[in-house]
Amino acid sequence: MVTPNYISFGYIFLLLVWIIGRQLVERTKRRLWFPLKIYAIMVFIIIYSLSSFTSFKIWLSGFINLYFYLGYDPEASLLDNIWQSLAVLIVMQLYSYERRQSKYNRTYHPNPLGSGILGFAKRFLIWHSQKVLFVSLFYASLSPICAFGFLYLLGLVICSTLPKASQIPSKSFLVYTGFLVTSEYLFQMWGKQAEMFPGQKHSDLSLFLGIRAYEPGFWGIESGLRGKVLVISACILQYNVFRWLDNMPSGISNKGKWEEPCPLFLPAEDNYTNGYMSNGEDKPSSSVGTEPIRQDRAASNSWSSLSSAFSQAPHHGSSKAAGGSEVNGVRKFSFGYFWGSTKESHKWNKKRILALRKERFETQKALLKIYLKFWIENMFSLYGLEINMIALLLASFALLNAISMLYIAVLAVCILLNRQIIRKLWPVLVFLFASVLILEYFAIWKSMFPLNQNKPSQSEIRCHDCWKSSASYFQYCRSCWLGINLWICL
Repeated sequence: MVTPNYISFGYIFLLLVWIIGRQLVERTKRRLWFPLKIYAIMVFIIIYSLSSFTSFKIWLSGFINLYFYLGYDPEASLLDNIWQSLAVLIVMQLYSYERRQSKYNRTYHPNPLGSGILGFAKRFLIWHSQKVLFVSLFYASLSPICAFGFLYLLGLVICSTLPKASQIPSKSFLVYTGFLVTSEYLFQMWGKQAEMFPGQKHSDLSLFLGIRAYEPGFWGIESGLRGKVLVISACILQYNVFRWLDNMPSGISNKGKWEEPCPLFLPAEDNYTNGYMSNGEDKPSSSVGTEPIRQDRAASNSWSSLSSAFSQAPHHGSSKAAGGSEVNGVRKFSFGYFWGSTKESHKWNKKRILALRKERFETQKALLKIYLKFWIENMFSLYGLEINMIALLLASFALLNAISMLYIAVLAVCILLNRQIIRKLWPVLVFLFASVLILEYFAIWKSMFPLNQNKPSQSEIRCHDCWKSSASYFQYCRSCWLGINLWICL
């Protein structure tokens, strides 16, 4: 793929057929990836034959240009010519082996989004995969700003009104991106013959469409296809997300149109934490609880000994003092046996205090964990309006023109009206912001064409200087105030 030729085009075309077909069919079938494996085997055999048989190389070079059509360099070594096709062949063979093994060793996963870091990462991607796709689309629409990029932006605005469970954005944008990648790669091979390279006859058409010649080497191809590759990666991520949702238990999935497909934190994790806490609390309580049982047994024994001591005391012929001392000695022994020694009582109280402190600490940790989970899941639902108001405030002071005045008016509406009224008016505001975005995109796109040469250059005047130069450049400054000359303002 680094060197544009027909062999590399075959690789990328069959790879796109595999990816797009899997997205549309919603299954990975053998007839989608097997042609790429057959193609890799054929390419390896042809390149190896050209390197091994000189007569075959001389005969084939009389018909076609080996480097342009096959990517074969006659002056390079055997390893330099076959390593790319060999690498693709090894990867496809490993993939076919993995598919064959997974067919016979299928394991049942009762909860594919279970507890743990991997389960949380999957649920996090389910929540934000659509945002990743939209960010990729916006980046692709700006690199470069052209007709194809405008279609990305228009599709982004339309698909932003669809629910998260919709598969229309990922499927449609994947097909469209595959078409763009195929067209741009063919342009690298045929653009010069079609006279569409810079400086040629039809270069304005390629500039309008956004098709450009890449710099030679890997980094040139990477820079040209970066936005498209990001969109394809985001669409593949959405495909995996929908597969996870299909395997999700019905008890934790949400079927609402505007609800999140699944909770970010599963209740099973909280139950696990609570179970751990209860088990941890039972241990100290059970260990400490043996002491009252022993005390109860000691109490019953002490009461019996105390009663027997009092019953035996009058039958003795001792003096009153001796009797008093004997009764006091028995009473001291009996109450000491009943309550335990001071050292044992202090030890039991210390264990009880430590158990209560541990219980309180575990409860505080559980409450803090629940509190953080609640705010992580519902922060944008609770403070989404305030976040949008901050964004409007920053956007209104970025450039002072009619668009910034519109942002200030919307900000005032958000401040004055009730949340229920704003919720009903929110689709209208979204459509308004989308219209402004499309108009600004057109303004930047228009400024890139060298059609209007009568405009003052950026070195002569800027939009920020229109307050003192509006008399001389009224038409230009009016465009600045309307937000049409946005590119020069920046």
